[in-house]
Amino acid sequence: MEPNVEIFLPSRQYARVGWAALAGSLVCVLCGFGAPLAFIPALLCASTAAAIFWLAARPPIRLGEAQFNVGERSIAWREVREVNRSRFNSAGFVSPLILHLKLTNARYKIMVYPGEPERAERLLKVLRKNSHFASFDGVPYREFWMWAEPVEEERPALPPAAVPPVHLFSREDEEEIERLYQKLKAVGRLDSRSTKDSSDTKDKD
Repeated sequence: MEPNVEIFLPSRQYARVGWAALAGSLVCVLCGFGAPLAFIPALLCASTAAAIFWLAARPPIRLGEAQFNVGERSIAWREVREVNRSRFNSAGFVSPLILHLKLTNARYKIMVYPGEPERAERLLKVLRKNSHFASFDGVPYREFWMWAEPVEEERPALPPAAVPPVHLFSREDEEEIERLYQKLKAVGRLDSRSTKDSSDTKDKD
């Protein structure tokens, strides 16, 4: 097995829901002996349980650097030409993830991953990231990632941080200068008043 392999396993929730559907089917069967119409929901519950158990039994998906494996089958990244989501996922449903893969030599494969929503999104992202020769729902690789994740150099640069003011004097010196300034202002006002009074006196004389 190649290094740095990421493994995606089916979610255990599917198995639990399958057992719950099977239990509901058995209850409906028991009720059907008294009311034959109960066999209809029993059949529906049994069909649902079979479908969910089938999803829960999907093989693990292993993603490596040069290829990915679906169970025992290996597919090289360079073989992938298209990765298309199903209508189920295009409608907004995340899990189960159903992908239609187009490979080289006109080969097709359906990948089904019944995992947690976060893991399903992670699987889809890694598939798109490593399939350099593929298109995704009709959008080419380069164009898809150009709009999905802008290049680091194209992002606007952050404004430079504000430079803290430089203090030339200590706090005590600034307070002393402020005191002297207030005294000078007061003396200036007194001088102006005294000058005005003296001028008024001369006018009266």
